[in-house]
Amino acid sequence: MRRILVTGAGGLVGSALVQHLSERGEEVIPLVSRQQCDLTVPTEVSALMKFVRPTHIFHLAASVFGVGGNLKFPAEVFYRNTIMNTTLVEACHNFGVEKIVAMGSAAMYADGLEQPMRESDAMLGEPHGSEYGYAMSKRTLLAQLKTYRQQYDLNFGFVIATNMYGPRDMFNTLHGHVVPSLLKKFLDAEESGEEVEIWGDGTPTRDFLYSADAASGLMAIMDHGEGPYNLATGISVPISHLVIEIAAHFPQVRYRWNVDKPKGQISRSYDVSLLQALGFVPRYSLHEGIAETVSWLREYREDIRK
Repeated sequence: MRRILVTGAGGLVGSALVQHLSERGEEVIPLVSRQQCDLTVPTEVSALMKFVRPTHIFHLAASVFGVGGNLKFPAEVFYRNTIMNTTLVEACHNFGVEKIVAMGSAAMYADGLEQPMRESDAMLGEPHGSEYGYAMSKRTLLAQLKTYRQQYDLNFGFVIATNMYGPRDMFNTLHGHVVPSLLKKFLDAEESGEEVEIWGDGTPTRDFLYSADAASGLMAIMDHGEGPYNLATGISVPISHLVIEIAAHFPQVRYRWNVDKPKGQISRSYDVSLLQALGFVPRYSLHEGIAETVSWLREYREDIRK
């Protein structure tokens, strides 16, 4: 029987994945916080591996700052993510882990690539400056996994993840990702009566994947995949469309676009044919996913991560 360790199990995708694994009857060991194990400290990681003895690992833990945070803390973002990734992958080799599925990011892709972007493009060109440190830490992780596969025959899957959202996200208006940041802004404005400021002009396109669908995709990669996979819906929409979906749940809230703020990368679309070949089909539309997330946020607003 598989013993599956999930790092980042308390986060957006990790919590959805733990639920998915439990429903499947898998033996799952959730690593929720740094208090359990600081993945940047090799001795702590070794102690964890000796105690748990996992056969398979989903490595979802990361230091995530969003566009604003990635611009402000690029060195910290690169260092913290790189050290935890390299430490854990080395431990996989040392302790005989059968397979690791690690979380990358679509921030790895450079601007100007042909759309939709393919997994083979992930190392081409320079990542966008707004997410450079985070993107390069994920490229380093993919390079490490490829070399460990070559030298040590470590089986791996690597997820190039699109923008994901859902319950238990980090709802931080300054350093969160676009969906949770916007949801928190609208929720706060509903109480205060203030106007919501939204960065950019709404024209950039993004692919938004609900967390429960992300968990299903991760399982498909663990069960049947090898190497890198775009984890996305395959459908890109303008940020303005996302805002309309969110604003519909907050009809009393006014908002405006601040075109002087950075927009991030202009176009984002992904070739998901490799993932579809594993049998993955997302169940949630953006409309359905936003509705479920808003419902959860209203119920647990006092307990959300910020």
